[in-house]
Amino acid sequence: MKENRTELFVGFFLLIGLLLLGFLVLKFGNFGDRFEKTYSLTVTFEDGGGLLKGTDVRLGGVKIGRLADAPTVNLENYGGAIVNLEIYDDFRIPEGAKFSIGTSGLLGDAMIKIDVPTDRTEKFIAAGSRIKGERITGLGALASSAESLSNKGQVVLEDVRSALEDIGSAVEKLDQSILREENLQSFNRAVAELADALDAINNKVLGDDNTNNLRELLANMKKASIKVDDAAEKIGPILDNGSQAISAIEPGLKKLTDAAEGADKAFERINNGGGILNSILKDEELKKDFKGFIANLRRNGILFYKDSSIKNTESPNSRRRGTFSPR
Repeated sequence: MKENRTELFVGFFLLIGLLLLGFLVLKFGNFGDRFEKTYSLTVTFEDGGGLLKGTDVRLGGVKIGRLADAPTVNLENYGGAIVNLEIYDDFRIPEGAKFSIGTSGLLGDAMIKIDVPTDRTEKFIAAGSRIKGERITGLGALASSAESLSNKGQVVLEDVRSALEDIGSAVEKLDQSILREENLQSFNRAVAELADALDAINNKVLGDDNTNNLRELLANMKKASIKVDDAAEKIGPILDNGSQAISAIEPGLKKLTDAAEGADKAFERINNGGGILNSILKDEELKKDFKGFIANLRRNGILFYKDSSIKNTESPNSRRRGTFSPR
């Protein structure tokens, strides 16, 4: 009887242990999520590192879904990963929401984080939509940045090392070629010769006699410039009076020029025209007749003028009787 009671207690505690174990398995194994109704979304990331099947999808820190499958390679451009999400039907994601890969917990487990925009509309992301995800945030981003910085630092260190080697070789060449004993002695001699040349210039070229002569020359040049200024002031009024005289002469010269131009035009008309003056100048016979006319006019006057070239056919008696002879 006692053995049966012991076996009963053992069996009872074993049953309780199995129930607790099953509860823990169901609780931490996310078996309850498999009975939730979901809809699918597809998100593309540049880097899908750390994502596994069943990774949580969180909105405001609350789990609203999970990864349906492990990430696959984006075969369209072979850049990044494609992630299929299963979102619970109870949650609707507004349009414009950003999907990024973050971390949660002390161990840095990967998760997909959804950030809702502040300017929301009444529209939501439809089931089956394809969305472009953002870069990794959280510890993953820090690890990626640290790795990138480490690689860049390694490259910089290699460049610095090569630069130091080049500097060392250059210093060595400088020491072997330029800073040799012979070159240093030549440089010292050149410096000494330069000092001697400067002393000679200071003693000879810039001596007291040359300095005094230069001062006198500058003083004479200053006096000459003052005299030139005085002469310029005296010549100025004379030039002004000459300008006024020239301005007064200019109208007379213009009138003379106009008169000469008028005479030229008159002579041109006489030479080229068809008037009596042109005929007198060019026709010799007319010129002789005109001279005869002038001579007869001077000899007989205007009242008793007669042409000597016409033969007189009248008789002497009639000429003697005159106009008032009796009938």
